[in-house]
Amino acid sequence: MQALQRDQEPDELVFTSLPQACGLPAITTGEDSDANIAKTLRAKLVEALREIQTAYDCLLDQCQTRLFEAFGIRSPETRLREDLRVRASYISGQCLERTLKSFARAAAEETKSDRQWLEALVMIVADKPAESWTDEDATRFEIKLSDISRRFKNLEALQKEVAAKGEGFEARRITVTRPDGEETHRMVWVEHESENQIEKLVEATLQNHLLRDNPQLQQAFVAKLTERVLGATSQENLAQMQKTRQNTKHEQQTN
Repeated sequence: MQALQRDQEPDELVFTSLPQACGLPAITTGEDSDANIAKTLRAKLVEALREIQTAYDCLLDQCQTRLFEAFGIRSPETRLREDLRVRASYISGQCLERTLKSFARAAAEETKSDRQWLEALVMIVADKPAESWTDEDATRFEIKLSDISRRFKNLEALQKEVAAKGEGFEARRITVTRPDGEETHRMVWVEHESENQIEKLVEATLQNHLLRDNPQLQQAFVAKLTERVLGATSQENLAQMQKTRQNTKHEQQTN
């Protein structure tokens, strides 16, 4: 490809640059071996053209496989679109972050052909049409896809938990990754009736003279506090919240 992109004379391209690009010596006049070199060059060029013509389709197939793997789809790979469409329809209205919102909407889209649908998802993930990718873009796609699929599945799990627990609570999914690679995942429930009280507690904590106007220390404090608090399971936290709620209602009824 580099040989074709260079600005050079046609005869230099045909007799020198292309043979060398194919691992062959340059074609000169008066050499008995030139006929064999020309035949070999022709065969290699035909093969290269065939690869170029199918390269884009192969790239899309690879991207489809990466999507299938990233989202942990258990159905056959041919059901990728239907699986993602259904899952995305449940969370598309909850997404605020631009890329995840665009991805969910594109995944839930039903009017485009399968190829157009796949191209749209790939472009959203890579932020660049696949037909103009370089090798670096392909690597970048896998990295960004891993991030989007992780956030997609986290929001998906959050929505399922909220639906299962009913009204009266808001859920947050918190993940803490330690330096050794160990991760802690917790579903944290915030009772609606306690939101104002929690907001006041957060504000009072941030106004502490050590934390005030020190974002780095605030973040370190949050990290340590999260590690300490998440020692208890989310089910224990929810049970305690429900118990507190029941006690509050009982006291109100008694009064």
